[in-house]
Amino acid sequence: MINKVLQYIKANSMINEKDKIVLGVSGGADSVCLFFVMLRLREIYHLHLEVVHVNHGIRGDEAKEDEEFVKELCERENVPITIFHEEVKKIASDSKLSEEEAGRQVRYDAFYKVCEEKGCRKIAIAHNRNDSAETILFNLFRGSGIKGLTGIRAVRGEIIRPLLCVSRDEIEEYLEQLGEGFKIDKTNLLEEYTRNKIRRKVLPYVTSEINQKAMEHIVSSGNILSEVVAYIENNMLECYDRIVSYDEIRKEYFIYVNAIMKEDIVIQKELVRYILSKISGGLKDIENKHVEIVLELIDKSVGKKVDLPYDIEVRKDYDKIIFGKHRKVIPRAKDLIIENLGEKDLRIEDTKIHIPGEYYDEDHKWKLEFELINYKKNLIIPTNGCTKWFDYDRIKNTVSLRTRREGDFLQIDQKGSRKKIKSLFIDKKVPRELRDRIPLLADGDHIMWILGDRISEAYKVNEQTEKILIVKVDGGNNNG
Repeated sequence: MINKVLQYIKANSMINEKDKIVLGVSGGADSVCLFFVMLRLREIYHLHLEVVHVNHGIRGDEAKEDEEFVKELCERENVPITIFHEEVKKIASDSKLSEEEAGRQVRYDAFYKVCEEKGCRKIAIAHNRNDSAETILFNLFRGSGIKGLTGIRAVRGEIIRPLLCVSRDEIEEYLEQLGEGFKIDKTNLLEEYTRNKIRRKVLPYVTSEINQKAMEHIVSSGNILSEVVAYIENNMLECYDRIVSYDEIRKEYFIYVNAIMKEDIVIQKELVRYILSKISGGLKDIENKHVEIVLELIDKSVGKKVDLPYDIEVRKDYDKIIFGKHRKVIPRAKDLIIENLGEKDLRIEDTKIHIPGEYYDEDHKWKLEFELINYKKNLIIPTNGCTKWFDYDRIKNTVSLRTRREGDFLQIDQKGSRKKIKSLFIDKKVPRELRDRIPLLADGDHIMWILGDRISEAYKVNEQTEKILIVKVDGGNNNG
């Protein structure tokens, strides 16, 4: 098997002389096989190996046994190991992900962390031919586009998959020849997961009842499709550069209807899929039906829109299709009349802010962006009037955006001295008719920021700050 893997590695230019490589080792057959294959390759390529093991905090004593098994394996073979302990159930709940997705996320975070800390250039993952066939069928059943039917790639950035050319049976047979054991994750035997159903029911059935080489043929078809995809992508990217525009302020992509209609339907679909992937950060949960309903907007009337996964909104304008995140529009009290102005004032209603997020004022064409970051020493606090930093942990209530109301105040010094917003407006000689128009960022009655002016001293960032709330204003007439 070593020769087969070695040829595959060379064909895909995976490994170079003296590479430093992170290995993901769970203790299962695939990763243990990868471990021993890489030990052999270490001699050939003079590699430096670093093992990473992640305990997901799900399977109790079994997970601890897996951890000890991998640790002993590394000690025996003199390979450095880094072990991570994570609470995947909690992470999944907090992030609104499945346990499968959260587990994958923490594993890859751990791989990249060690890769950076240890100066490694590559991360070896133990996916095999079965995994690729399962991925193709999984994506086929859920309505994926053509790219999802190409299977798992041998190389993707820093990620390499040396075992993608061998089957699970070959892996277990190789370990038996070596006399090496492995651990069994019982969750892989549960049929409540879709992938496990494909692994344990669908593939065995088609292999035994339809074609013994079914899995090999599925993967081969995926490889052929990958060549087709590469050709389509090259043409699509040329089209993207030619007809797609991006609005930096509104963070939106748009295509003129007459331009996209001139392209072949294959390019149209891939173009839409590519834009959606740029907004969402990937194509997971973006299915062919989503692409089709976006293209249907071409023939729809102005103002029609569709809502997609990842809070994506696509809408039809007069002569273009606009792609972006769902626009949280700031509501206004339409019935308020400002005296002596001869027009309605669209005063902001109390809007609860979800962080992170973006909020739009459709009437005055400005946008508020909210972001959280961790405090680090030597961070440079911006001094312009359009971006402000706040100590997030000092906020007592849900942050809201609104105009003034009775009892509002702002802390004016570090001693805790307060001043009524009404008095501040009078001191600054703000015309009475404008005072109900000025947007305020509020923590209950405590005003955090008079937009375009000062912030409360109570929320200023200092060395004791742990989390920073960044608020940025884009567009409109707000010049700070």
